[in-house]
Amino acid sequence: MSATPKSKITFTTPMPEELLPDCWSKEERMKSLFAPFRNRSANPEDWNSKYKFWNQFINDWAAYHYRCSFSLADLNINFKRNGCTALCLPTVLMELYNNGEVVPESEFLKEPSKTWTGWTVDLFVKKPISWSFSKLKSYVAEPTIELDTKYIHLPTVKSLANVILSSLDSKQENILLTLSEITQKCKEKTGSDRITESNVRLALIWLRNTKKAAFRECKEDSHNLLVKISSKGAEEVSEVDEGTYKLTQQEILLIKNIEQLETERNEAITKAKSAVASGLKQVAKSFLRKKHELDKCIERRSAALLNVQKLLSRIHDAHYDSDTLEAYKAGYSVLKKFEDVGLTEQEAANTMDDMAEILDELKEVQTVMAQPVALNESDAELEQELADIMGTAWEDLPKSGKTKDISFNSVELPDLSALDLQDLPAPKSKNSVQPSQES
Repeated sequence: MSATPKSKITFTTPMPEELLPDCWSKEERMKSLFAPFRNRSANPEDWNSKYKFWNQFINDWAAYHYRCSFSLADLNINFKRNGCTALCLPTVLMELYNNGEVVPESEFLKEPSKTWTGWTVDLFVKKPISWSFSKLKSYVAEPTIELDTKYIHLPTVKSLANVILSSLDSKQENILLTLSEITQKCKEKTGSDRITESNVRLALIWLRNTKKAAFRECKEDSHNLLVKISSKGAEEVSEVDEGTYKLTQQEILLIKNIEQLETERNEAITKAKSAVASGLKQVAKSFLRKKHELDKCIERRSAALLNVQKLLSRIHDAHYDSDTLEAYKAGYSVLKKFEDVGLTEQEAANTMDDMAEILDELKEVQTVMAQPVALNESDAELEQELADIMGTAWEDLPKSGKTKDISFNSVELPDLSALDLQDLPAPKSKNSVQPSQES
């Protein structure tokens, strides 16, 4: 009888094989990496190299699975190789805690201080004292890691928080969303179905601690959260927001219910027609009765839907009215400041009176300046001075250019009567061509 071949045992890996470290298939190397840490002082380089490997491996594993929290037990299960558990993981987890890369879940889930004073006391007083006490305790006794204590992996939390912020556009900032809606948006953004609501909740807590998210648990559904997200500072989720959300959900349910009733009503009509065609009048009547009942239900649901929509409309109007009132108050404050600097009715009237007075004075000045200048000398004196100037200018001209009439005294001329000079003939007319005759 031939022996049946043993089936090959397959082991799961932390990640797909193509994402595993190159040394994962090297037996001797992995035995060394899975072994407990030796004394650090004996060979610090080997110790640091081994820790660096596990730190990067855990980072890659957490990032691939979007795993924001884990315990030592989780690491032991997920990082098995060929059925063997890594014995060095307690030291790795302790070093991650000492380096601030992981924090206990109980500490991470604490409600953050809402005032600057509380935040300062928590950051600079409480946490340093707690850290100093932990350090002192670690020197006195060897620290231990509880197997089931949950730790939050901060690099993965921050990475998932960035995914949440990037999955929302600017129009969705400070818009009320649910935890399930945000989880779905993250899956669509990354294309990964490994993102869970529990991990998204931890990322939202980180965003809340950094003032970029605010959330509130639903009273009827404690597993769901109402969330507001904004990279510039999230607004608080109020009871009004919760009430609006409930009305919106009720509106959605009513619409779906009415659509379902309409479908059933149409089916009843179709079946009634079919029964009539088959000669089954009583069956057709039963379908018609069902159709009438469905009509009544649709009417009641439609009335309820109308009331819900009216309430939602009034709530939205109230939001706009509130914003408008705040704008009015802001405008009043600005105008009040103008009054403080002297912008009043009396000041305006006084200013206008002063302006009218100064304009009248300017008008009188312009009238005075437009009058001709009074001359002290008479016109006769000016004429004489002008004649003297003109005479001097004539004498200064060259001889060839003079055209001045020469006036003379007849007494000063010589007597020419003794010369017995004949008279000159009269000048010829331009139209005459005959010579003159002697008398």
